[in-house]
Amino acid sequence: MRQRNGSRELGLVVATLAALSRFVTDGPLWLATALVVVVAVAGTSSLLGEIRPWRWPVDRVALPAIAAFAAVGTARLVDPVPWLAFVFAASWLVVTWAAWIEIQPSARGVPSGAALPASSHAQPTSARLGAFGLAFLGFAAIGGIVPGGVAGDGQPLTVAAFLATIALDLAVGDLAGCRIAALRPHTRRDAVVALYQYSMILAPTGVLVRVLALPRLFGPAVLALVLYLVTSLRESDEPVRFNARLLEETVVLIAAGALVVVLGLLVK
Repeated sequence: MRQRNGSRELGLVVATLAALSRFVTDGPLWLATALVVVVAVAGTSSLLGEIRPWRWPVDRVALPAIAAFAAVGTARLVDPVPWLAFVFAASWLVVTWAAWIEIQPSARGVPSGAALPASSHAQPTSARLGAFGLAFLGFAAIGGIVPGGVAGDGQPLTVAAFLATIALDLAVGDLAGCRIAALRPHTRRDAVVALYQYSMILAPTGVLVRVLALPRLFGPAVLALVLYLVTSLRESDEPVRFNARLLEETVVLIAAGALVVVLGLLVK
């Protein structure tokens, strides 16, 4: 009960800071965004019983970090009246839920380089689904942090803003991917390989989405779809060419992604 109350209080603090960031000017916005994310990460780590920053478990703080980032970006995408109040309430619920998932019991005392067991908390399915859902929200929220980060708002995307959007795409996608990868038995080397694999696919996809300038939520949808495809390929227990079900699903999802791109171009 104490942990549940702690996650609610953390969600309230993060949601309040995210709502207030709506009124921060563009100059200090990056600092404000970093502050909100650090508060979510530090609060979750504290609930896990780890207050030393160099010992914060990256996989266990990934979802609250993405939720906090999405809260800040979403708050800046809406009009203050009346939508900011709804964003505040939704952010409170989402951050509380993300923190509550992550403070479930986890493995401790694993030797360096040894295989890390799958997460022992009671909600691995919720953590997996939460990673995909929060990744989509995070991709969409980039437009609130970077002017023109989401196409369709009429703002030109400068070179600096373009690079910033790709960097944020990688940050959101890699955090979500690492959270999903950590749900299975893995070594620290496996975690690094997973980070590399997600980055190598998400980076060119992010570039393609911005070059095509797909309107509004079409771009985040494509990025979330690619995140799911990479995860499915990574988690195949047999060689991909022999996994008929995975191949069929991949073809269908690629076709769906191509349809999204075509529809986005037609809308534009």
